[in-house]
Amino acid sequence: MTTKATRIRVGLFAAATLALLAVVVVVFGGIRFWERSAHYRIVFDTSVIGLEPGAQVYMNGIKVGSVDELGIAADDVRKVAVVIEVKRGTPVHTDTRAMLQYAGITGLKVIDLRDGTSASAMLPSGGQIPAGTGLLDKLETQAQTIVDQSTVLLKSASRLTDNANRVTDNANRLIDSLVEVTAPAKLAATNFAAMSSSLKAMVDENRGALRESLAAIRQTANGASELLDGQVAQLFGDAGDFVSQLKKLVASNEGPLRAAVFDLRQASRSFKELARDVRQKPSRLLFASEQAERKLP
Repeated sequence: MTTKATRIRVGLFAAATLALLAVVVVVFGGIRFWERSAHYRIVFDTSVIGLEPGAQVYMNGIKVGSVDELGIAADDVRKVAVVIEVKRGTPVHTDTRAMLQYAGITGLKVIDLRDGTSASAMLPSGGQIPAGTGLLDKLETQAQTIVDQSTVLLKSASRLTDNANRVTDNANRLIDSLVEVTAPAKLAATNFAAMSSSLKAMVDENRGALRESLAAIRQTANGASELLDGQVAQLFGDAGDFVSQLKKLVASNEGPLRAAVFDLRQASRSFKELARDVRQKPSRLLFASEQAERKLP
């Protein structure tokens, strides 16, 4: 039969077990029967993947509560509404911002409350904490910017490659054209070089004969120059003598020459009068009247 002492020991063991269980529940389950808490609402515009109910809530890196609820915002399905529970008395002000942060390398996320100042009013329990731009959001924005810039850069590189290919093709065609154009010039230069060599060889072979021919031409030119100088001088002298004699002849016969010139003028005047009379009266050619003889002066 069970004795009184045995029952006492069983009762003490059960009481100790219950007490230990209560301590475990309180310590590891986060139950705070003697503490009061405050609830706040946060609305995030981006995905909160990695944030689970029960995730830790920090204020400037100090644990102050946990995530109570997660759900799609009723007014906008693109947003996520999160309800957090923090210790009563946590300094949550109206300018406090809630930011998502990674909890180590596990990929899980936590909420960090920042940027609150003592100059602003306290936010009452049940209020909404605005979502701030955390490191994750900045990294995501920068990553998207880098992706967009990389896409633009790849497109620019592709266009540059296409342009380079077109330039290379044009350069190849230009080189081919230059080769076609320079081929006749090259052939002409080769022929000219051969002709120059032949001409040089011919000049070298006939250098003595050319010198003799040039000497003969020079001697002939000198003789012709001397001959022309003598004959031209003689011609000028004879021309001067002729002009002098002509002047003397004109001076000695000036009177008769003037009389002859006067007679020629008179004869020309008479001939003009006769021609005028004949035009007026052609019958005078047959029946001319006698005119008195003119006396010469």
